[in-house]
Amino acid sequence: MKKKSSIWRDQDFIKFFSANALSNLGNWFDFIAVLILFRYTWNAEPMLIALIPVMYAIPSTLFGQLAGVFADKKDKLRILIYSDWIRGALTLLLVFVSSPLLALLVLFLRNTVGVVGLPAQQGLMRNIVDEENIMKAVTINGSLLQLVKVVGPLIGGSVSGVFTPDISIGVNAASFFISGIIFSRITKRNNFIPEGVREKTNPQFFNAWKEGWELVLGSRILLVSILYGMIITLTIQMIDAQFVTLFSELFPEKPEMTGWTISAIGVGALLVILVLTKIETINRYGWFFGSGSLMIGVMAGGLGFLNNQSPLIIALFFAFIGGIGTGLTLTAVNYMIQKEPPREAIGRVSGIVDSLLSILFIAGPLLGGLFIQQLGVIVVFKGIGVVLFFIGMVGIILQQIIWKKKDSFTIDSMSDSKRQLKKEVN
Repeated sequence: MKKKSSIWRDQDFIKFFSANALSNLGNWFDFIAVLILFRYTWNAEPMLIALIPVMYAIPSTLFGQLAGVFADKKDKLRILIYSDWIRGALTLLLVFVSSPLLALLVLFLRNTVGVVGLPAQQGLMRNIVDEENIMKAVTINGSLLQLVKVVGPLIGGSVSGVFTPDISIGVNAASFFISGIIFSRITKRNNFIPEGVREKTNPQFFNAWKEGWELVLGSRILLVSILYGMIITLTIQMIDAQFVTLFSELFPEKPEMTGWTISAIGVGALLVILVLTKIETINRYGWFFGSGSLMIGVMAGGLGFLNNQSPLIIALFFAFIGGIGTGLTLTAVNYMIQKEPPREAIGRVSGIVDSLLSILFIAGPLLGGLFIQQLGVIVVFKGIGVVLFFIGMVGIILQQIIWKKKDSFTIDSMSDSKRQLKKEVN
């Protein structure tokens, strides 16, 4: 029996992981620094500050699917190298802008360039990592993302507070440049679709985009998983920005509870993703999406049923449970993108998922604010908790029906069907 190779012996994966770590850590340095720059340096109005996360979400919403097609048709390593270097230059430009409006424009341009990076990364990972190590690579990468969300804002905010936001912005620019250099040192180049395969599978840009959607709609596992991911993401976004509203009613003397809760969610997600590095594959998506939805429902509903006499540790416990659910969901989504589509379509599927979820990053907070204004924050948290708990139970109990596998559906099979149809018409 062939001995399984360790992923940490794969030099290309280590370079991939290191480059990804640098760019993500820099991004969180940058985000906090930009917030401080807007509020404390320019005294920007709250509405202008609210546009900052929008500048992060809109490019993915508008261009995510096109970026996925582009990543599938081009050399993914070159995309990542030049994307990082261009983003580094635009980040450096932030140091020299003198107004919030110009800064928003630069943020929009930088994040537009970065949109193509996610599908390129997803597609490249499948070509760098051996099939037997895909699950481990997905969970390691997921652990990284959760870790930088905890560490990045803490360090970035501290650096910006002690020195100036420009220092943190400069750190992010440097991280992009170094990340691009590391990507350029990856030696495996089997990430570019051979000419013959490319001509057969996606001869035109529009056809390639359409084939991506046909693949998603024709695969029950992809479609149901994306729908579950969208429902969970929407509800998370509805309440994510409203923890401060809830805790202002429950614990008015403890403003730090919002930060503690977000950290507890991050810790829960990080720990469960680290545990998942021990498993090799996902055979039943229902356990992951169903349990993820159920646990996030327990968090939302549990927090909604607290009162101002409740111990703080109970609130943090519910947040930790919600973090576990978040980690399960994130792992399942990223694994699904790697394993379910054919290799030549990973970028397109990733772009579709990214663009759909990005819409929810905009719509979720708006819907949450509207519902809370009309119904009250306690009622909304309770309602979301009950709905997510029910959806999670359905996913677990009926997973064999919901995630029932159909016949293999590939780009080649679509192309063969189209050619057969043409023959019959002629």
